[in-house]
Amino acid sequence: MPVFQVRHISEHLSFCIWKIEENADLLKQKVRLSKQEREELKNIQHVKRIKEWLGARAALREISQAMKITFKGTVKDEHKKPHLVGLPYHMSLSHSFPYAAAMVNKQAPCGIDIEKPKPALFHVSNRFLSDKELVDIGRNPGHLCAAWAAKEVLLKIYGRKKLSFKNNIRLSPFELKPHGNIVGHIDLEMGTGTYTLEYFQVEDFVICYSAV
Repeated sequence: MPVFQVRHISEHLSFCIWKIEENADLLKQKVRLSKQEREELKNIQHVKRIKEWLGARAALREISQAMKITFKGTVKDEHKKPHLVGLPYHMSLSHSFPYAAAMVNKQAPCGIDIEKPKPALFHVSNRFLSDKELVDIGRNPGHLCAAWAAKEVLLKIYGRKKLSFKNNIRLSPFELKPHGNIVGHIDLEMGTGTYTLEYFQVEDFVICYSAV
């Protein structure tokens, strides 16, 4: 069944995890795309990438319908951050084949990210983790994956690209479990924002999301 999991965190916050089992043509029947999205889809060539892209939007339409939101597709702003067409709500998308995820928050910026541990994270860990975080997290692939996913969520909450994972986004020490919390911080010149994120593991994947 394509819809793997739906969670209603609160009256204003929900997300959907979609397991991609359909071909691209069937996925296209499950989405409603804006003009901007139709143009973006034309530029995607790889079949798996097309299915991931469509799967995330199928999950978004599913959760929008569950939250009784009139869904008209998405549009990206000048920072390449997607927004629901014609609506003031916040949203986030992610995908890592064969899973895709979508979140909607009616009240505040949000983020969701799904990742699978990859050997490449070992080689770039010193680029996205501070010296202290490298000591705290070590070289456990699942722990590194959860840290990367958490920082991606914080970046999505912030909503702009010019932010250093290593210097502007900090994670408090956390123990990797099947599910748990990660406290993250976004350090900016005007001050620090602190966020409590939640995560859980499915098969080899880590799914991390903003919980408020």
